[in-house]
Amino acid sequence: MSNITYGRDFEVVQRLKPEPITPEEARAMENLDPTDFEIFNHKMNMIGLEGKETTQKLGASAGMRWGDVAFGIYTAQGDLAICATGIWFHAALGQIPVKYIVKHWTGDPSVGVKEGDSFFFNDPFYCGVHGADMGLAVPVFYKDKLICFTGAIVHSGENGATEPGGNPSTSRSRYDEGFLLPPLKIGEGYALKEDIMTMLTNFVRDPRTLVLDIKARLAACRIAQRRILDVVGKKGVDFFLGGLRKVMVETASAAKKKVMELPDGTFRHPVFMDTVGPESSLIKLNVEVEKKGDTLKLNFKDTSPMIPDRPMNTYFQGIIGLTMVYLCGWFFHNLPANNALLEVLEWEFPPDALVNASGDTPTANAPFPQVAVCQSMFHIGAKLTYNYDHLRAVAPWYHGFGFGVYGGFNQWGEPFADITGEMNATGAGARPDADGLDVAGSFFATMSDCSDVETTEADKPFVYLFRNFFQNHGPGKYRGGNGTGYGIVVHKVPWIGIGTLGYGSKFPASVGIFGGYAASTSSVQFLRGSNIKELQATNGEAIPSNMLELYTNKPLEGQRNMTQITTPVGPMMEGDAVFIAAGGGAGYGDVLERDPALVVEDLRLSLITQWQAKNVYRVVYDEKTLRVDEEATKELREAEKRERLTRGVPYEDFEKEWLGKRPSQDILKYYGAYPNPSKA
Repeated sequence: MSNITYGRDFEVVQRLKPEPITPEEARAMENLDPTDFEIFNHKMNMIGLEGKETTQKLGASAGMRWGDVAFGIYTAQGDLAICATGIWFHAALGQIPVKYIVKHWTGDPSVGVKEGDSFFFNDPFYCGVHGADMGLAVPVFYKDKLICFTGAIVHSGENGATEPGGNPSTSRSRYDEGFLLPPLKIGEGYALKEDIMTMLTNFVRDPRTLVLDIKARLAACRIAQRRILDVVGKKGVDFFLGGLRKVMVETASAAKKKVMELPDGTFRHPVFMDTVGPESSLIKLNVEVEKKGDTLKLNFKDTSPMIPDRPMNTYFQGIIGLTMVYLCGWFFHNLPANNALLEVLEWEFPPDALVNASGDTPTANAPFPQVAVCQSMFHIGAKLTYNYDHLRAVAPWYHGFGFGVYGGFNQWGEPFADITGEMNATGAGARPDADGLDVAGSFFATMSDCSDVETTEADKPFVYLFRNFFQNHGPGKYRGGNGTGYGIVVHKVPWIGIGTLGYGSKFPASVGIFGGYAASTSSVQFLRGSNIKELQATNGEAIPSNMLELYTNKPLEGQRNMTQITTPVGPMMEGDAVFIAAGGGAGYGDVLERDPALVVEDLRLSLITQWQAKNVYRVVYDEKTLRVDEEATKELREAEKRERLTRGVPYEDFEKEWLGKRPSQDILKYYGAYPNPSKA
């Protein structure tokens, strides 16, 4: 009898922690030789890494080619035991579709799970993030026994939503957000089913990219399958099953031990976002972590409510996934990234909150609140770990995205739809002992890249005017890293559709820590009817070579529109341009404690302006030689400290004045009750 559940399975998405150990696994673990286990562990990680690299090298979309890739080896019950990635949220979320397959299709006569099958999925209810994140899983059998799954999850170009790029900012329900598939069998007998593939390609603007990405995932899964069967053939099924489970048991034990060493207490950090789709609007995410013993409990009470007809909502699964980005990458950095780490985590989500979507609510921009919560985890984590390992108490990387989405026909007459890779070119947060790295990557995909300009231009109908550092870091004793500023011009086609996505145009996306300043706010500039083509032919020196020149001494002619980061996709004609900034990291510590020599070095490298040196860092120097006047600098900084004291007021007085203020009702449209959203 079929165990199918029509509609959504609310039970399986709760099973984020490891499944119970089976008697077979328990017996197998008892017989593992420690040396053999260490060799096995290394071998499995190498197989996972080969799967990741294969996926990345064979795919076509920007996410596939530039590192938005996770590859995993799952137990027969669906637990992720081995993960090769820098995009850590899939270490928590990739297991859900596999557990769905195990629960629903292994015993179903109309579907079944057999050797040679392959399953595809992208419904964010099961994958946790948004519809552009797509995965493929393959069951691995040995002598007719299901022993594990291999799987690859990658952000693909688009999924046929109302806007290209897979992140529509104007969706009003989930039915505007393209195809959203729970795990679906798309291959049998080691072959993809052409009827299913034809259906999928009919859903999207760029069928070639979708097919190549699916085949890249499948090729990687099959390679890993062969490598695994080679290990099993030599060491036996029991050894393999016991080894996979032991990896997870040891991970959970080490994670609990590490959490136990942190101080007990309740830690909070609210985040305010300034964007609801293309609208400027204030929303609040209230993040609380209670640390007790070996457990971290997340609570999101007093968070803005769910917005039924705007795509800023997220399923709770996605919040857990982005929480794991911080935990895997910064706190558990020396432990394996698998779902056994979730043994230390508990959570409580209020119903009908922005972070706990339900019904047909749209979730295409779910990555925005998800990464905002991750920013909170940086702050909370820094407070938790300062006395434990203060060098891990870092300021947040840039969390506001800042990238373009596009679609149409390219210069070769082929349909295309995707996103720009520059969201993987943001600044790292400052550290307790050093500045954040410039253009370090993306905090959620730290092994990612932003593409070569020439490679992008080869099959996309635009050219880059420039792409380089932009002065958008957060100042501090140690400054955040700078992100990327870039400008692209529509080229060799009559027109294409272009939009942009992100947040942090009015309220900073990444705020500083321990006195450090926030990263700069960001904006987008569209230029239509420009004189760029004329300048390229006659006077190339008049074309700006970076964002600072664009806004100061080398402006371009045309109809200029500067706006917030999120803009719906609209037509851009040949010669039109868009200028976007991928933001910088936040600062760490008081700006008045920054070494003046570092300030003038940033000046020399054009990473800060003279105004910042004088008015933010309070450094006195010779403008020609950049030689610091140490005594005058000391006096100026002492004067600033005295001035700060005159501006200070007792907290009770500040709170009384602050609570008397209120943003306009238009800005609070989606906020909930002000100032505490959960209170009527």
